[in-house]
Amino acid sequence: MNISNTANTWLSQFKVEITSSANMVFGNGRQQLEATVIVAPRNHGTITDKQLASIALVTLDDDGVYRELTGGLKASLNRDPLYQYFADTGSAPSNLEIRGPVRRKRFYISSSRTGGSLDRVYARISKDESTYHVTDGGAFNSSIIIESITPRRYDENDFELSAVNELSTDRVDMDLYYLKFKNPQYQIVKSTPYTEYYSEPYDSFYNDDWYYRYCYETRSDAGQNVIASWYTHYAFEVGPKRAFTAGTNSITLNRRAGQMNLVRATTHEVSYNRPQNESERSVWGVIDQYGNERKIEFIQTDEGNRIGFKRFD
Repeated sequence: MNISNTANTWLSQFKVEITSSANMVFGNGRQQLEATVIVAPRNHGTITDKQLASIALVTLDDDGVYRELTGGLKASLNRDPLYQYFADTGSAPSNLEIRGPVRRKRFYISSSRTGGSLDRVYARISKDESTYHVTDGGAFNSSIIIESITPRRYDENDFELSAVNELSTDRVDMDLYYLKFKNPQYQIVKSTPYTEYYSEPYDSFYNDDWYYRYCYETRSDAGQNVIASWYTHYAFEVGPKRAFTAGTNSITLNRRAGQMNLVRATTHEVSYNRPQNESERSVWGVIDQYGNERKIEFIQTDEGNRIGFKRFD
């Protein structure tokens, strides 16, 4: 690859800047920061679509070779709207100073680098198949410093689990649980089941994890049928509002933004066979709005009548 410092013969502008609120990003591989490269032609020229598409972000390795972001730093052309930018000042993203018929290309950079790592990043463009220019010398000296921050570590004391009696009939009783951060500045924006610790979710349509089912009582009705009373626990992914149905009864999930739902359902059913209790581990990753994750295991308490949780390491 031929790196030339004669970019000013056909470009009047060529620079890269951070255009989100800060140059910092949590090293969790999820949060992103925004960087924008702008280019402008010289003497009423044009920047072709092919030249614009050739723009990449690069670092200079120990051998003096410019390489596109790989490994610990990744650049995407798409922003993941689930995660917020790192906002140390709360300021709005900056606006680039633009002159003339410019074109721009935005990148969204994530990091899984060790906290405290500083990486200098340049922009590279190809004029043709054999000539490349980098914003590292010549007429255009422009770079950004990306600072990777150690991901935030949460403990079980950072979370709160509460329950509301959502539905109660002769045949079913449902308590709807809400898991949230105690600090209202943080929200759970995603929850992911770790199925390597148990089987696949029971019901893929509802995307729920039926991980605990316990028969706490049996009795006979007037027709001498055996009626089994069950506690069943469910955990659900954070997402848009949706209905969860048990028999002919339903409740609405995900009504509170930033919180994860679980359900303890009590049902009374005719049992044609000897009741068999079922229990599996329920391990979930709960992720905040900056992409930081805490693994949590949901457990039964009060002999199955209640749901609890603990930190999972």
